[in-house]
Amino acid sequence: MRALLDTAIAAAEAAGRLLAARSRSMGEVRRKGRSTDLVTDADVASGVEICRMIAAEAEGARFVVEEPEVCGRAGVTPGTLADPEVWVIDPLDGTTSFVHGYPCWSVSVALLREGEPVLGVVRAEPSDETYAAAAGLGATLNGAPVSCSQQSDPCAALLGTGFPYDRGATLDAQLRVLARFLRLPVHDIRRDGSAAIDCCHVACGRTDAFWEFALQPWDTAAGVVIAREAGALVTDLTGAPWRAEELDILIANPALHPLLLAEIAEEIRPQ
Repeated sequence: MRALLDTAIAAAEAAGRLLAARSRSMGEVRRKGRSTDLVTDADVASGVEICRMIAAEAEGARFVVEEPEVCGRAGVTPGTLADPEVWVIDPLDGTTSFVHGYPCWSVSVALLREGEPVLGVVRAEPSDETYAAAAGLGATLNGAPVSCSQQSDPCAALLGTGFPYDRGATLDAQLRVLARFLRLPVHDIRRDGSAAIDCCHVACGRTDAFWEFALQPWDTAAGVVIAREAGALVTDLTGAPWRAEELDILIANPALHPLLLAEIAEEIRPQ
């Protein structure tokens, strides 16, 4: 596992450098069906770099990538979440920030076995930070061990969240939860625009919890491993164990998790 983690770190960091160079001339910016969901040539180039580097070290590797054309261009085998082993890649998490020059975007690389993430790397190039973890090996930030916070008072907690690209299906529920936490009140709420980074901020104790609706597996799989290895609890918004196909997520330290889950439940239960 250590060798695979080192390969994933190298691939994520190489992709981060590529994206930083491309940020000055990112090429075409396209929309994926919704005006809020963007993709650039840099997303695809980053994905190709990651897949090629991992495939060179992991024979027979299969990939699930946010941008579907990446596997063909990289000459690697596409996979599914049902595969016994599959790499799940987000070549650029936070494309909107990247396009606007807002320095909060990342590269996310995860390995799933039997549907469970067992290895994760998140490279936040603008802040020169690499978060990494593998099952049983702990979580690190730039090679130094990290752990989640011990904050047990919701009113002193700093939370993270995000807003889905599809602002119809879950927007009302998200706004209700957001308002509930602000009125509680929690200490404050942050919205960074990269779910992968949000997961890692919980892992290293910068925030005490993160919740979001309607995410995709490439948004969170790597961050989930890192958060778990840092001691955080990860579930869906009903408290059920998180799975890669699950769209909603709550990550928090063990003291806060049940308290925040109960608050969320008050807003999402059927009326």
